[in-house]
Amino acid sequence: MEIVALIIIFGWLIISTIVAIMAGILKKFSLEEWTVASRSLSFVVVYFAFAAEIYSAFTFLGLAGWAFTYGAPIFYALAYFVTAYSTGFLVTLYYNRLARRFGYITQPDMFMHRYESSALGVLVALSGIAFLLPYIQLQILGTGIIVEIASYGALDRVTAILIAYICVTIFLFIGGYRGLAWTNVLQGILMFVAAFAMLSVPIRAFGSIEEMFRRIMTVSPAHLTLPGARGIHGIQWYMSTLALTTLGFWMFPHLVSRAYAAKTERIAMRTCAWMSWYSLLAFPIVLVGFSARLLFPTLSPADAAVMVSAREFFPPALVGLIGAGGLAAAVSTGGGLIQATAVLISRNLIQRGFLRGLSDMATAWTARFLTIVVSIMALYLSLFYPALLVYLLLVAYAGVVQFLPGTVFAILWRRATKHGVFAGIVVGTLVVILTTFVWPDPFQVHSGIWGLAANFPVAILVSLLTKPPSEERLKEFFAAIGK
Repeated sequence: MEIVALIIIFGWLIISTIVAIMAGILKKFSLEEWTVASRSLSFVVVYFAFAAEIYSAFTFLGLAGWAFTYGAPIFYALAYFVTAYSTGFLVTLYYNRLARRFGYITQPDMFMHRYESSALGVLVALSGIAFLLPYIQLQILGTGIIVEIASYGALDRVTAILIAYICVTIFLFIGGYRGLAWTNVLQGILMFVAAFAMLSVPIRAFGSIEEMFRRIMTVSPAHLTLPGARGIHGIQWYMSTLALTTLGFWMFPHLVSRAYAAKTERIAMRTCAWMSWYSLLAFPIVLVGFSARLLFPTLSPADAAVMVSAREFFPPALVGLIGAGGLAAAVSTGGGLIQATAVLISRNLIQRGFLRGLSDMATAWTARFLTIVVSIMALYLSLFYPALLVYLLLVAYAGVVQFLPGTVFAILWRRATKHGVFAGIVVGTLVVILTTFVWPDPFQVHSGIWGLAANFPVAILVSLLTKPPSEERLKEFFAAIGK
C-alpha cells in the first residue's frame, strides 16, 4: 500500500518538475525573465501562483497542529486569510505600477530607489533573507512530515526532504519564476482538492461536525475558547497576531516580487479580490486538527494530524493524493522562497551592493547558482534546528512586518528619509529579537507589534531631523503613482 501512495506523490512531483522546466526553457533567459517572468503573467497564472505560495506547509500541517494543541487560538489564521487580501488589494496596485515604471526586480529595489540609498537596499535585503530562512525551513520540515506519513513509513523524513528539494532546485535553476508559476497552477488546484477531501474526516469519525465539537466540549472545553488549551493565547495575543499577519502579509519579499510579475496592476488587484475564496481550504484542515485531538490524543508531533487522519480513514491511493497535495503546498512555497532569497542576494547584495556594475546577465546566472546554495543552507537548518511550524511562520512575520513603515511612508509621506526608515527597521528588528527570545510576547502582545510600536516613532522622528530625498526623485516617484 505504501508503494501506491509513493507512486502518486512522486509521480506528481516529477510532473510538476517537467512542467516547470518546459515553461522556463521556452523563454529566452534574462534577469527579468528568470525573476519576474518578464512581467507578463495572466490572471489565472498569477492567481494560482499566489495561492500555491501563500497556502503552504503551514496550511496543511501547522493549522491542524495548532488546532490539536491549542484549539481556538488558531482561528486567528482563518481571520487573516481574509483580512490580508484587503491589505493586498491596496498595496499590490503600487507594487506593480512602480515596478513597471522603474524596473524593480525585488522589494529592496523600491527602498533603494525611493530613498536614494544603497545602504538601505542592502539592509532590507539582509533582513528579508534572515526572515525568509525560517519560512523556507517550515516548508522543508513540512515536506518530510507529509511524505514520511503518507508513505506509511516506507520513506524516512530526511530522504523524502532530499528528493523533493533536489527536484525543486532543478526546476528553479532551469525554469525560474515562470516555471514555478506554471507549476503552481497545478499545485494550487491539487491543494484545494486535497484539503476538501479532508472535510469528510470529522463526518466519518463522529457523524457530523457538530457532534465532533460536542465531544471536544466534553473532553477539553478549553480548546473552544481563548486563551486556548494551554492558557497562554488570550485576546491580546489573538488580536495582536491578527494585526501582525494582516499588516505583514504583503511585506514578504517573495510576495512583493510576485505582484511585479502580473501583466497589469489590475490583475494583481483582482487576484487579491478573489483570493479570499481560496482561503476556504483552511477550514477543513482546522476541523481535522480538532478531530485528531479526540481520535489520537497522544499524537506527536501535532503537525502530523492531517496525514495521520488521512492514513486512518482513506485508502492508500487517496492518502497518496492528499500527500501530494500537502507536498505541493510545501514545495511550491519553498521553491518560491528559495528563488526569492537567491535573487535578493544576487541583485541587492552583489549587483547593487558589493559588486556594482555587474551585468544583468551575470546577476541572473549568479541567482541561478545561488538557488543551490540557499537550498543546502535551508536543508541544514531544517535537519538540525526543527521547531513547531506555526512558531516559525510567526517569527518570519515579526521580522518582515518591520518593512511596513518604510513601505507606507514611501507612498504617503514625502518627508520620509533614508535615515529614518533605516533607523526604524534596525530598532524594530532589535525589539522583535528581545520580545521573542528574552521577554517573549510581553503582556501577550506579539513581538512583531512591539517592533512596529518602536519602528514607527523612530522612523518619523529621525526623518524629521534628517535630509529628505532630492526633489527630483520625489517628483519622479510620486508622478509614477499618480500623486
